[in-house]
Amino acid sequence: MSIGDYTPCRKMEFFCDEREEITIANSTDAFRLRGIGRTIWYLLDGKHTINQITEQLCRNLSLCEDSNEEMQRELVVLLNMLHKRDAIIINWDPLYKLTLSQELF
Repeated sequence: MSIGDYTPCRKMEFFCDEREEITIANSTDAFRLRGIGRTIWYLLDGKHTINQITEQLCRNLSLCEDSNEEMQRELVVLLNMLHKRDAIIINWDPLYKLTLSQELF
């Protein structure tokens, strides 16, 4: 399985959407996502793979296919940050709900 086949999913469902930014909070941490980060947050529903999210972002931003690889690298950086803050499961499995503790490369 490649990284692009991983299906990230939000763990933290307590968030506040204030038009241009989302505030995400848990008992120990709070942070905000704006712009493309906000868009990505809504795609982390356990139904979209990293490849699908990358393609959607490139379509939304009208980027050519040559930009997919760079977009995916930037997406992985954000996913790693969200994982470190315990906000997402990197590769969600609806049957087993396994959490991978490793970072994406």
